[in-house]
Amino acid sequence: MAERVPGDLDKLKGIGPKYREMLEEIGVASIKELRQRNAAHLKQMIESRHGPVVGLSERETQTWIDEAKAFQE
Repeated sequence: MAERVPGDLDKLKGIGPKYREMLEEIGVASIKELRQRNAAHLKQMIESRHGPVVGLSERETQTWIDEAKAFQE
């Protein structure tokens, strides 16, 4: 299980409460966990659980992953 750091994902630009909740529901609860993900697969997992999400693109999920990789803890 990934480490749970309260509010961790909120530190990344572009991830507000709505996207944070969606990520947590598919098992991505931390920046550390997000770094390990694939953008296309991440988008697919979110949409399989929530249906089409307005404004969510593979480019957006890749941005989250890139920010997670660049984030200095």
